[in-house]
Amino acid sequence: MNNKWRIIFTSLTASIMLAACGTSDVDPEKETTGNAIEEPAAPETDAGEDTSTENEAEIETDSDEKTSVDAMKDAVETASDEQDYSMMVFPGYKLTSEEPGRDSLILEEDSEMFMRIETMPKDEESYTFDELYENTLELLKASSDGETPVELTDEADLPQADDIKSVKGAEVDSPEGHFTGYVIEREDKLIRVTIYAKEDNEHLKDFKDMAATIK
Repeated sequence: MNNKWRIIFTSLTASIMLAACGTSDVDPEKETTGNAIEEPAAPETDAGEDTSTENEAEIETDSDEKTSVDAMKDAVETASDEQDYSMMVFPGYKLTSEEPGRDSLILEEDSEMFMRIETMPKDEESYTFDELYENTLELLKASSDGETPVELTDEADLPQADDIKSVKGAEVDSPEGHFTGYVIEREDKLIRVTIYAKEDNEHLKDFKDMAATIK
């Protein structure tokens, strides 16, 4: 893994979590004039073109789903050496334990693209699900030199599984790269994954699908 990003993620995560632990409560930031102008009529659309576009979108979605299913067939269940979880790892990726409480799932052909994984029991008092998500937004902002993360609201952009109780996610682009963070609630634990990529690309979907299997 690229040492620069390993050091940055470790130091940012540690400093932000320490700052949050020192705070008792999370306090989130809570006429027309002139004559009316007649708008031009919207141009008529070709029903055939609309149907063609919809069909292409459906084909692309079906192709993505098939690729994910095929990868999952070849995935290997892998347990963390340092944390209490296991996950399905796709071919071409490797799960490594860097230090207690933090693992990395690395793309083997490019170690600068990786997913940091942190888990914590739900019986600990340090974080609730919402507090961990707010902390993740702070981490994404710090990792991207102050850029504001955008919440992911489409279910297709979030890890999905029947036994996931809650999930939230956000992403941010910066000159340094594309960052994505998810917070997942399972029956017995909270999970945070933070993905670093050079840009938004097809590997992000693999990371998302594998994140959904962490349990």
